[in-house]
Amino acid sequence: MFRPSRQTLAAALVLASLAVHFGTVVLFSRQPDRFAAFTVIPVWIWGSFGLLLSCGAFLLFRARLSLFMTATWILTVLLVADETRGLARLGSAPLVAGPPARFDGREVVRVATLNRAGSNENFSELIIRHQPDIIFIQEIAHPYRLRQLNETLFQGKGDYRYDKHTRCGLVVRGVIEHHIPNPPALPYRNQQVRAKLPNGRRVELVNVHLQAASTDLTLWKRECWRSHCHNRQERRSEIAFTLQKLEKTNINPKLPAVIIAGDFNAPAGDRVFRLLEDAFSDTFSDAGAGWGNTYHSSFPLLRLDYIFASPAFYTARSRAVRVEESDHRMVVSDLVFR
Repeated sequence: MFRPSRQTLAAALVLASLAVHFGTVVLFSRQPDRFAAFTVIPVWIWGSFGLLLSCGAFLLFRARLSLFMTATWILTVLLVADETRGLARLGSAPLVAGPPARFDGREVVRVATLNRAGSNENFSELIIRHQPDIIFIQEIAHPYRLRQLNETLFQGKGDYRYDKHTRCGLVVRGVIEHHIPNPPALPYRNQQVRAKLPNGRRVELVNVHLQAASTDLTLWKRECWRSHCHNRQERRSEIAFTLQKLEKTNINPKLPAVIIAGDFNAPAGDRVFRLLEDAFSDTFSDAGAGWGNTYHSSFPLLRLDYIFASPAFYTARSRAVRVEESDHRMVVSDLVFR
């Protein structure tokens, strides 16, 4: 009976690690739709699998080439993983609860986004203590919760809007000058308003809640791959519609200050965000500190919630905050007008 030699087994483990590495790098860099089921899993999980193979080759068979593969995997994960940048900024000045501190002597606009996941509880004290000037909310059950939050945060000096078709809401320190709802016949969940802040600046705000993510991870089944592919294409269509609507309605005058925020139901680096890259920046990617993933709140493996800002802003600070009433973490960013 044929028995593979130790050298053969070692080579097989190293080659398997190399194959997984090659596939991971190619698929995460190109993000093809038909492989969305692969890239929805964080790169560091694939890296852990590749490291298991290469480390196994060394520990079991002392294969020297496995050390090269181990170093390659570590470098790849550090360079590609979205989480690396936030963790690298842990030593920077953090975003903390309370009134936002000025940044380089300039006034800060604090923006937050939270998927309430249908909760009908009162907004938690932690949200209120962060004192956002603008808060985007998705899956909020009743508009009176927005009114309560508006009164608590701004004591009559704020405004709010609720869209019953999308179950999205916005609360703003200042005045909402107009609200542009979606046509009721469309299934897309986004909400757009123009607001005037207390400093006199006007800003266009777009609240989004994209197509629910596919949760099927049975990668050995063809239907899983089809489901993730279709799901991503649907979300890309939603973003395209949102941007087209913004282009048509952000007029008289056209405002350079635009913020798009909400639950995008797509992991960081996903191809759906390429539609936003030219005109908007991801505020957590720019200045976020700590673990930025937002879902599931108790053990967040994915970053699904984002705040995107136009070039009229630069990001001073950003972080993800765990709150009691949701299975998503709240994203908070401090923005400064340029």
